[in-house]
Amino acid sequence: MRIRFYLHVGLWCALFAIFLARSIPIVGPAVLENKIGPIDPNHSTDSYLSGLTHVRNGSELFSNLIDTLPREKSLVIFVDAESSQSQFLGMLVAYLTWPHDVRIVKVRETTLESELAAAKSSSVAGMFFCSVKPPAMLSGGTHFGSAITFMPGMGLGFNP
Repeated sequence: MRIRFYLHVGLWCALFAIFLARSIPIVGPAVLENKIGPIDPNHSTDSYLSGLTHVRNGSELFSNLIDTLPREKSLVIFVDAESSQSQFLGMLVAYLTWPHDVRIVKVRETTLESELAAAKSSSVAGMFFCSVKPPAMLSGGTHFGSAITFMPGMGLGFNP
C-alpha cells in the first residue's frame, strides 16, 4: 500500500517537473518582456484600428470626436458592399460610436450619391465613410488613416 502512495506522488512530481520544463521557456521571456500584466481597456479595438488604418490610439481619437457630437442625433456609416474589410471597419466604427444611434449603409460606387442624398437629414450628426471614397461634392472632413473619413453634419449641407 505504501509503495503505491510513493509511486503516485512520484508520478505527479514527474508530471509537474515536465510541465515546468515545457512552460518556463515560453512564460519566462514573456515575463521578462513585460507582456503579462494589465492591458489598457481599448487594447483590442486599438489593435484592429492600427491594423486596418495604421492609426495609433484610434479608440481615444474616436472617443474625442464622438464627445463633440450631440447624443440625440444619429450617425450614418457607409461601407463598401463588396468588401468584407470595409464592413468590418464599419462595425468597429459603430461599436466605438456608442451610445449614438448608428445606421450602416452598404453601398456600391454607383449608388453612393443616391444613398448619401437619402441619408441627409437634420437628425444626422455626421457620416463615416469606411474604405469608401466620399463624393467629390464633399470636401474636408476628418481622416482616420486612409480608410475612414468623418464628415460632420454641417459639411453635408445641413445643421448637426
